Amino acid sequence: MSVPKSMDDILQHIEYLPAMPKAVLEIIRCIDDPDTGVDEVVRTISLDIGLTASILKVANAARYSGHGNITNINDALMVVGLQQIRTMVCIVGVKDSFPQIKSPFFNYTNFWRHSVSVAVCARTLAKLAGTSPAVGFIAGMLHDIGQLIFTMAVPEDFNSAMEYRASHKCQDFEAEQAVLGMDHSAIGAHLAKKWKLPPVICNAIENHHSPDVPPTLIMADLIHVSEVLSHALEMGYAGHSVPPISDRALSRLGISFTKLKPSLAQIECEYQNAILMLN
Repeated sequence: MSVPKSMDDILQHIEYLPAMPKAVLEIIRCIDDPDTGVDEVVRTISLDIGLTASILKVANAARYSGHGNITNINDALMVVGLQQIRTMVCIVGVKDSFPQIKSPFFNYTNFWRHSVSVAVCARTLAKLAGTSPAVGFIAGMLHDIGQLIFTMAVPEDFNSAMEYRASHKCQDFEAEQAVLGMDHSAIGAHLAKKWKLPPVICNAIENHHSPDVPPTLIMADLIHVSEVLSHALEMGYAGHSVPPISDRALSRLGISFTKLKPSLAQIECEYQNAILMLN
């Protein structure tokens, strides 16, 4: 097994990754900007023919069929709402940016299901914590994006890391650190910075496995707790143990089980709706 000597050995491969569609990046970058209006979101999506086609395909799915045939983004917005349109853009746009490479130790379907489950949990927890649900959803969707870089840049070494995880019964990031010398959070944050995503999203990606390492930021706390919750609810994929949770991150968020319990059914419902968009 050939292990990279430094992060640069892997980062150099990022230059050859497919670029995320400009329309998706623009919507992500301004997701929490109050000056970004509905008309601008519609215009941005409509300029990307492929993204528009994907959004319309989802909007015309069976659950919206009672509204008749949806033929443009304006109609889709009227039927499903701005939040759902943004959700579709994030799920479809991010997923379609990365090719699937065959690997015996990496399941793309499980990966995207897990990403969606963390995103949905983060959106709900953000409301309880008084922070941005939209930013929480995107950070959740992208939090493990570094693993996709590993599958493309160093597939054999990443397979070895997943073998290590299975044999040592540890978390993914612990196996990656043991075999590769780094984990997916650092690589994912580098890519997010390359895409010029908001710093709050980059920080959440980089620190969701180490929320108590200063400086602590609320979005990293949010994604950390959301990932633990998604495993505890057995959403995304089975087979992984529930990772330990940071009590300090929970405290900083101001969230308790009593406060969260009324939202659990809604989280499950939103997750099932979001999964439809993956197909």
